[in-house]
Amino acid sequence: MSILCKFELTRASSIYYSGEVVEGHVTLNLLKQRQIEAILLEFYGQTKLEWLDLDKTSMADQIVHNDFSSKELHSMKTLYTNSHKHVCEQLELASNNQLQQQQILHPHVEYRYKFRFPIPVHAAATSRCPLGECEYGLRLIVQHPRKVNKEFHQRIVIKNKLDLSENIELREPFTVQQQNSDNDEGIILTTPCTGFTPGQKVPYHIKCKTSQPNCKILVQLNCQITAVGRSQTPCADPVAIKQAKQIINRRKHLPTEIMAYLNLPLDCQIARGPERCEDSMLRYEYLLEAFLIDGCKKILASVAIPLTIGTTPCLEMKMMEEDFEDVICYDNYESSHEEPVTTPLNLTIPSVEYFIGDHVYKSMCELMPLKRNKSLRRSLRYCYKKFVKLI
Repeated sequence: MSILCKFELTRASSIYYSGEVVEGHVTLNLLKQRQIEAILLEFYGQTKLEWLDLDKTSMADQIVHNDFSSKELHSMKTLYTNSHKHVCEQLELASNNQLQQQQILHPHVEYRYKFRFPIPVHAAATSRCPLGECEYGLRLIVQHPRKVNKEFHQRIVIKNKLDLSENIELREPFTVQQQNSDNDEGIILTTPCTGFTPGQKVPYHIKCKTSQPNCKILVQLNCQITAVGRSQTPCADPVAIKQAKQIINRRKHLPTEIMAYLNLPLDCQIARGPERCEDSMLRYEYLLEAFLIDGCKKILASVAIPLTIGTTPCLEMKMMEEDFEDVICYDNYESSHEEPVTTPLNLTIPSVEYFIGDHVYKSMCELMPLKRNKSLRRSLRYCYKKFVKLI
């Protein structure tokens, strides 16, 4: 490639929270002389949804003959799509002294430009699911007068913030139960609170009452995805709501009464406030579900508790845990109000030489307070397990 492009952000990783500012420099190096029209830099963010749904109206009209001699069958699936732009800003990079009036870039000369883009406060977080995705990034466009334009991309990850420490409702214990009127089957599920952070343990207590033998309990953490799509097909519904459920963690064959916990993954989506969820096309909700199953794998009773995922844990959970660090979110830098973090790991890191093993861990711990060491150790252990599975 005759043009080399390099994005240099002001922080080590391209992870930002909504409401922050993406700034840095972009550097261009050419291997041969180029005549250009303009150099544009875009900061884009868009949610795209797409899925196929069965069209029940067309299924009723379908007639299939044994010899397949009928006319061509119509498609029984309807395509639903939707898109929304969260941010779309374009910056025409100012020319420096080395850029000539004839719009000519010379080879072996470094052209360096500065950029700064604010992130909207109510921007949706970066996510991917089977129904769609929400992506952010930087796009550099070099426009040529007589050739195809060159494009260079840099992915940006946006996360949301939600403080659960002051929420009184999420700190209180939550109990839900179901009792069948026909028989004595019933199940009771209790959690000490409903607000958690990514990577945290979700404790629960289950008690079941049944007269049938060989009954077991199934407990699982689910992520329920809700998407709103539109269709251009005249016969189909113009607007459709699609829901998909992903199982995050589960425990099977439990006794009728038990106290245990399930782990939330580190890549959980932070919940958005009620004022942001009303117009959201893609929503993520987390549920703790429990099922009472008999010997024939029939569900006798089921209950569910909705969970709220935030970046700062509830105060009640802080006092319940013996180690304060165990409830801190792995990417949260504002969880400790007593000791503010002045140099987060995600911000600018001085240029030091990293080695494998303990040298990496020690050098990273020097940039973080003592209260983050245990969370960092657990994050590194989690990454190591994922790496071993890939091998």
